[in-house]
Amino acid sequence: MRVPWKQVASWHCNACGKCCREYTVRLTFYEYLLLRKTGFVEEKATGYYIKKIGKSCPFQHRNLCLLHGKIKPKACRLFPFVILKKGEEDARYEFGGEEFYVYLELGCPNIKIGKGGIAPLVEEAIKVYLGLQFMPALQHQPQLEYPHCLQILHPSSYTSGEPQSGHTPTGAFSVRRGGSKTSSFFFSK
Repeated sequence: MRVPWKQVASWHCNACGKCCREYTVRLTFYEYLLLRKTGFVEEKATGYYIKKIGKSCPFQHRNLCLLHGKIKPKACRLFPFVILKKGEEDARYEFGGEEFYVYLELGCPNIKIGKGGIAPLVEEAIKVYLGLQFMPALQHQPQLEYPHCLQILHPSSYTSGEPQSGHTPTGAFSVRRGGSKTSSFFFSK
């Protein structure tokens, strides 16, 4: 269920991971092309989607998202915001001389209903929607960097620091907290 942004008092992302478990992410064709080599995308009559493993997104590691940089789907970057070209008056927001209708998905546990001041968040969401900004500032939580699903697929080939015996590292990714790297992980083919 969606609620117009003017009926929301506040919202913040605490990286609970609920959205990754409860929603199926629809992809643009470009995002589908970027992610199809992972094997975790599917084509349906209604479009392209990230394929769930059980009830979880395959790119979710604990409550962290493994898709970052240019491969994170726009639907994920925008959640819980939904931006439409038509809607009700309480959802209307004008930006750059255009009208947008902005809603929030009530499946997010951090939405507080009431009158408030989330207009700056709505503007950020519209900028993400239009491609003027990559990530909303409030979604910059601790995140794992690329390579997305490799650790999930082959966890035995990862260690905290050095590659396991017999493995030649072909890349690495790190866990970031507030911009500083805290742990490095190596992966091999």
